[in-house]
Amino acid sequence: MRKLLYAMGGIALIAFTSCNMGYKTTKSGMKYKVFSGKAVHADTVGVKAEPGDIIKFQFKYTVADSKGKDSILGENYSQMPGYQKVDTSDRGKLQIQELFPLLKSGDSVEVAINVDSILKMIPAGQAPSFLRKGGTIHATLSVLNVFKSDSLARLDVTKEQTKEEAREAVKFKESAAQLDKYIKDKGIKAIKTPDGIYIALETPGDISIKADSGMQASVLYTGKLLDGKIFDTNLDSTFIHYHPGVIKVDVGQHRTIEGWDKALPYFGKGAKGTIYIPAGLAYGARAQGSDIPAYSNLVFDIQVTDITKSEAPKPQMQMTPEMQKQMQEAIQKQMQAQKEKSGH
Repeated sequence: MRKLLYAMGGIALIAFTSCNMGYKTTKSGMKYKVFSGKAVHADTVGVKAEPGDIIKFQFKYTVADSKGKDSILGENYSQMPGYQKVDTSDRGKLQIQELFPLLKSGDSVEVAINVDSILKMIPAGQAPSFLRKGGTIHATLSVLNVFKSDSLARLDVTKEQTKEEAREAVKFKESAAQLDKYIKDKGIKAIKTPDGIYIALETPGDISIKADSGMQASVLYTGKLLDGKIFDTNLDSTFIHYHPGVIKVDVGQHRTIEGWDKALPYFGKGAKGTIYIPAGLAYGARAQGSDIPAYSNLVFDIQVTDITKSEAPKPQMQMTPEMQKQMQEAIQKQMQAQKEKSGH
């Protein structure tokens, strides 16, 4: 389902007439309408997508909540475009990828996906709350380019990554400034870490047993946006996204958002407090469904109920490109030396 949500990028609500005039239907039952050459910011127009080609695209998914208000499930119109190979198998069923073989660069597409069809593919009781029986997910898809080779696509990815890094730097700076203003305007008494996290301790707990890196912290929490909207909790059983029981966090193991790894060492066993995490140390540019928009600063009320030695294996160090290059050169030198020694 996460794959479905990630692929779900974009569109504002599409107004369908009762007969869906002008819309076609895919084999899986998706309704769609193509507007040729109408994609904004397209690099090329009219290049037909064939199996194996790589499509550069933007998308947006929305769904109406219980009150009829549209919520964005995911989008990348404000972020880096997506890239994916055209696949004619059933793996793209009920996803925008199913449409790729039907499109050309420059095309804009409106899509409607029947929620009941999606629910049939999900085990009973495991469907997310936003998938309501009888509902419709709406999407827009824009095809910016069609690449006939991986090398051309990689060059374009590099170009877009540079643009995205520049956009993110600006957004993160704005988010951090917003958090600073929030703390000041609310008169919140908190310490600010070198990374820009604010920590307001209500009870420090046993400071001789801190949630340092290498320790496992048992945490009760409520996660909120700056406007107070709760998106997750294991403290309040009345909340729709309530998850009973403590969450165990292996501090410093990069198994949670970076803001938690950096903030928890300020808490001792039994500590209570609130942490205010800037977007760059939370989910960054990645929206988390309709609950957490991209570039959101997050607030967590937490209680550290226990701290023990972590038994989780330490994450393996990932090799940088420079380290890989050095290793390859060392192997080549070793092979050359063996060759010379053998007289060949």
